[in-house]
Amino acid sequence: MELLLLILASFLTSSISAVLGMGGGVILLGIMAIIIPEGFMVIAIHGVIQLVSNMTRTYVFRKHLVADIIKTFLIGAAIGLIISAIIIITIISALELESANSLKVDFLKPIIGLFILWYLFLKGPKKEKKSSFVWVGGISGISSVFIGATGPLIAPFFLSGNLTKENIIANKAACQVISHLGKIPIFIFLFNVNYVAQMSTLLPLVISVFIGTNVGKHVLGFIPENIFRIIFKTALSLIAIKLIIYS
Repeated sequence: MELLLLILASFLTSSISAVLGMGGGVILLGIMAIIIPEGFMVIAIHGVIQLVSNMTRTYVFRKHLVADIIKTFLIGAAIGLIISAIIIITIISALELESANSLKVDFLKPIIGLFILWYLFLKGPKKEKKSSFVWVGGISGISSVFIGATGPLIAPFFLSGNLTKENIIANKAACQVISHLGKIPIFIFLFNVNYVAQMSTLLPLVISVFIGTNVGKHVLGFIPENIFRIIFKTALSLIAIKLIIYS
C-alpha cells in the first residue's frame, strides 16, 4: 500500500514539476518523509527519483537548453558538492560517528524560505548574469545533500533575463540533474546507502516519474507565457512560506 502511494505521488508530482518547473520535488519529499522513517534515506531515494524526473524534463525540453547557464552552474555545483562532503566528513570525525546516518540539518529550510521571498519581492530588478549561476550551483551543491529538494532555492534565478517558460523548465531541470547526480556518491560512501538493495522501490517510482513528466509537458503547451510566470511565482512564494512555517 505504501509503495502504491509513492508511485501515485511520484506520477502526480513529476507532472506538476513538468508544468511549473518545480514544486513536485518538495511535495514528494514531504510525502516520503511520512512513509520512510530514516531521514537520510528519504533524501537518498528522493534524489534518485528527482534525478530521473529532471533528466526526463531535460530531454523532452532539450531544444530550449542554454549551454552557458549549464556550464557555469556545473562549475559551482562541483565546488559546492565537494564542500558539503568536507563538512560531513568533518562532523563525522568530530562526533566520532561510524557514518553520517544520524545527521540532520533542518535549520536550512526556513533560511531558504526567507531567501526566496527576499529574492522575489525585495531584491531590485537587476538582471542576472550567466556567471551568477556559478554561485547558484555552489549553493545548490552544498544544500542538496542536507535538504533534498533545492528546486525552489535556485528557481528565482531563472525568472531573470529573457528566458521563456520552456527555457526555465529545461535549464532548471538540467542544473538539478547535476546536483542530484553529484550527491549520489556522497550518500553511498558517507551515509552507507545501498541503492541496489532499494531497487524494488526505486524502479516503479522511476517509471511513474517518466510517465508523469511526459504528461506534464503536454499540459504546459496550453499555458500562456504571462500566466505561467504568475503561477510560477505564486507557487514559489507558497513553497517559501511552507519552508519557513512548517520546518
